Amino acid sequence: MKQVGYFKSPIGVHEVRADDDGVTSIQLKGTTIKAAEENKNLDSKSRSTQHIKDCIAWMDAYFSNSTLAKVRLPALNTKAFELSKPFCCRVWKILRDRVKAGETVTYGELANMAGNPKGARAVGTAMKSNPISIIVPCHRVVKGNGDLGNYSSFNRVATKKWLLQHENAIN
Repeated sequence: MKQVGYFKSPIGVHEVRADDDGVTSIQLKGTTIKAAEENKNLDSKSRSTQHIKDCIAWMDAYFSNSTLAKVRLPALNTKAFELSKPFCCRVWKILRDRVKAGETVTYGELANMAGNPKGARAVGTAMKSNPISIIVPCHRVVKGNGDLGNYSSFNRVATKKWLLQHENAIN
C-alpha cells in the first residue's frame, strides 16, 4: 500500500512516501504542512506505515544530532529506477554507504567511485534526480573547486549550506 507521511525539521516539512517495500521518496516541501495532523491518516496496519515511521525516527535522530548508528536506517525502495537509471542507483548507493555526515565529496570523486572517471556531469544528473534526499545525502556532493554547487530541494543552496553546517562539514 502506498502512503505519505510528513516530518517537520528545522529546514521545513519533508514529505515521506513509502510502499510495502520501503521508502520511495523524501522531498522537502516547505513549511505550511501540518505534519502531526497529516500523519494521523496513516493506516496503522500497512507495512508502508512502518517504513514511514522508521524514516521519521531516522530523520529525527539526524536533525537532533543523535547517534544515527543507534537508529535503524529505513528500508529504501528504488526499484522504479533500477532499469531506467542504473548509473544513478549505483551512485546513490555509493553516496549513502561511503560518504558519512561531516564529509563531502566532489562530483568527480563520486564519478570515479562509481567507475566512471569522466562522469562528473552524470553524477550531477543523479544528484538532481535523487528521490531520497537526506538519507541519500546529495547535499554532501560539492564542486571540484570547493564551491557548494547546486541543490534542487526547497530553498536550494541555502538548504544545502544549512545541512552541511549542521553536519560540521563546513563553517
